[in-house]
Amino acid sequence: MYQIFEILLIGVLIAIQSIFGVGLLLFGTPSFLLLGYDFANTINILMPVSIAISSLQFFKSKIRDTKFIKEYNLYCLPFLIVFLIIALEFKDFFDFKLLVAILLIFSSILILNKKRFSSFKKKFFELKKIVLIGIGCVHGLTNMGGSFLAIYSTLVSQNVKELSRYYICYGYLIMGIIQYILVLAINSENLKFDKIFYVLLAIIIYFPIQKIFKKIDDRKFSIYINFIALIYGIIIVYTNFY
Repeated sequence: MYQIFEILLIGVLIAIQSIFGVGLLLFGTPSFLLLGYDFANTINILMPVSIAISSLQFFKSKIRDTKFIKEYNLYCLPFLIVFLIIALEFKDFFDFKLLVAILLIFSSILILNKKRFSSFKKKFFELKKIVLIGIGCVHGLTNMGGSFLAIYSTLVSQNVKELSRYYICYGYLIMGIIQYILVLAINSENLKFDKIFYVLLAIIIYFPIQKIFKKIDDRKFSIYINFIALIYGIIIVYTNFY
């Protein structure tokens, strides 16, 4: 029964990420931490699946933006590496469940108030390199930088759906590859690989979901999913203290 629940959970998360480019790590990280997995094994389970989905989205995209890729690689990735090493080396020091929940609540409120946030676009573009550094720090430490990446991508793309998704899937792809290499290098002796078949599940689900994607109102669904993220974060904070 437990295994069936886990497969259903990751199937739903794969469907969400196949549509929006985010969701698997955003919801999967707190979910698998609550299921009793440690941070390294949570990454070990989710990251290959996330890489598979992001690869499909990136390489099938007709859009190319080398300027974004260069900026992202220069400002985000070095901090991702540093903070992921900190997270893996000091995993017993950090309360990842609480940290993830706080970030989940904060990012959800930020996205739900995107109109207010968008009024500061001029300031945002002045600080976008710092924002990229922040995404690297947050994602390396908690695996939860996806919501901040989504906000960044939406603003930089000027709300062009295809371009925004391109930015998100590239960010997730390159961060995922680096994270997974580091996890394998640092924690390989403590990792279990019995869930690698979830990658096949991702490939099976991805293609039919793309047909559904064309029929979905992205604006409304984005609001729904961020309400879910907000509620999820509150529940995790509650269970952490009670």
